Amino acid sequence: MPRLIARQRLITHSSAKGDISMASHGSAPSSGLTIEATPPRTGRKVGLRARSSGWIFVGPTVILLLLLTIFPLIFSFALSFSNVSQDNGLTFGAVTLANWRQLFADPQFWSSLLFTIIFVVVSLTAEFFLGLGLALLLWRRIPGGGFFRVLFSIPMMLAPVSIGFMWRMLYDQSYGPIDSILRALGLGAVPWLSQGTVAVIAVIIMDIWEWTPFMFLLLLAGLQALPGEALEAAQLDGATGFRIVRSVVFPMLAPISVMAIFLRFIEAFTIFGQLYLLTGGGPGTATTSTTLFAFFQGFQDFNVSYGSTIAIALLVIVTVLALLYLSITRRILQRVEA
Repeated sequence: MPRLIARQRLITHSSAKGDISMASHGSAPSSGLTIEATPPRTGRKVGLRARSSGWIFVGPTVILLLLLTIFPLIFSFALSFSNVSQDNGLTFGAVTLANWRQLFADPQFWSSLLFTIIFVVVSLTAEFFLGLGLALLLWRRIPGGGFFRVLFSIPMMLAPVSIGFMWRMLYDQSYGPIDSILRALGLGAVPWLSQGTVAVIAVIIMDIWEWTPFMFLLLLAGLQALPGEALEAAQLDGATGFRIVRSVVFPMLAPISVMAIFLRFIEAFTIFGQLYLLTGGGPGTATTSTTLFAFFQGFQDFNVSYGSTIAIALLVIVTVLALLYLSITRRILQRVEA
């Protein structure tokens, strides 16, 4: 019995030595059980496959969007440094800065830009405060609130062509309903579209009618998202009416207000269809916006390079103004949130 135990210890000790020596030489230990080490799965290959397959579906759309946006922009930029016009058969000429020199010295361009800025500032201000008033009016549940929300949203849903024709008929001095009502009241007819200053006011009124619903919907959504706890706390502190609106609602509505004004600001600079059908830029050049001026130069006078120069200049101006607006409003929002 002692000899058997000693023999088993010797066998065990020798096999252990063999396993150690084989492991040191890179061989697997001699045992009946074979263990294969499998590398951990990192998921990198799976992620790359998913990403590549995603680009297969998204790629055509991205390429189409780039062709529809980047290519026209680059082409217009190239046109602004060329001389493509009816005089040279609408062909590219040598690179020149003549279009930009003409732009800076053109009084019609600065006049159109001045009208555009006045139009944007006045109409945007009126649309914001009217939209805010309507949003506050329909913020609480009132009888027929849903009907009025749909009714106030209709102008924004109409096509620019129909809006231009409709307001042209409304402003007609001979047969338009507005002047007919004024004559019936003994106030006399107003030359809405034949006098410069009055035509500017008429264009602004049309734009306010069309785009106030945009402000109304965004501000109403912001009001409905306000937490009720803040309003209840203000009421418990004794605040009522205008004080709640000024001290609680306005600060909490600041982010959505900044976004709404920014979106409408960009859109207002591109007004074209309604203005073209309502006044055609007249009387004279009183209501000629920068976009309308670029259209006249490029597609009526066939001075394509100069029209592209006007468009690129407007893009630069709007971009600078937008960045300035975002910089100012960012600081205001930081103060409000603090």
